[in-house]
Amino acid sequence: MNGLVGIIAFLTALGLSLIITRIATIALSLTGLSHEAASFQARSAFTGTGFTTREAEKVVDHPVRRKIITLLMIARSAGLVTIVLSLILSFAGTGSELDRFIRILWLVIGVAGLWILARSTYINRYLSRII
Repeated sequence: MNGLVGIIAFLTALGLSLIITRIATIALSLTGLSHEAASFQARSAFTGTGFTTREAEKVVDHPVRRKIITLLMIARSAGLVTIVLSLILSFAGTGSELDRFIRILWLVIGVAGLWILARSTYINRYLSRII
């Protein structure tokens, strides 16, 4: 059961990460960036990749966009640590091969479910209305 708690924590952290970047994309879009540029900049800031593009200059030169990106950078630190620790807790310790297989199966099913939700236009429209 301990391994499943780690997987649930991992999927929760991953889901929150997806929601945070989705909300940031919508917020950046509301400042006038195209959806594609906003999505790219939100993911870039959240993952810490730091691509240098003309769109990045547009983000730095705008005070509201800069605040959104700063919040993403701060959220990234906590999210990354949580995700890594959750995975370590999920697979650390002794357990049978069957236990590990079940944990991996739950992990794959959970990530696939989050992927489907992340690609949902319905959820995107719902979040856009909330924001």
